Amino acid sequence: MSKGIVCTELVREAFEMVSPHIEKMLVDHANQTDMSVVVSATEVINPNDPDKSFKDNCFLVTGFGDRSAWKLDYERMALSKAEKSVRTGLSSVNIEAHYFREGDTPYWGSVVLDDIVVACSGVEAHYDEMFSMWIASAIKALCKKRISLLPKGQHFI
Repeated sequence: MSKGIVCTELVREAFEMVSPHIEKMLVDHANQTDMSVVVSATEVINPNDPDKSFKDNCFLVTGFGDRSAWKLDYERMALSKAEKSVRTGLSSVNIEAHYFREGDTPYWGSVVLDDIVVACSGVEAHYDEMFSMWIASAIKALCKKRISLLPKGQHFI
């Protein structure tokens, strides 16, 4: 199978674009420095390797703050939010209770933007969702940028 345009390198670049703004917002508005971030995608973009864990199938699993001092397991929560969104194709705020499985977190804060899935966990759900959308939007923008920079006359990716 050929590699898609959404890849670990592009996701890291997008994350680095928005992370300074997220860090500032965490301190200035959420009174928090700790947050986990998970980036994945639905099967259309990121076909699941059944021999890997969900975490290992993700493009990025990272966070802000001192992980050893986190009050809760924000990474596990973000992974759960992302996994629900990958499974359903829905942003977590739109996932009804009958879609939940054993082990799912009831919290929301993940988004699905044109099959790009991003989940944040560590602050209030509305901020988790906003930061997730920022990252997903940056990924989408970089994909469009890569296409626009194809050499003239190149008819295929």
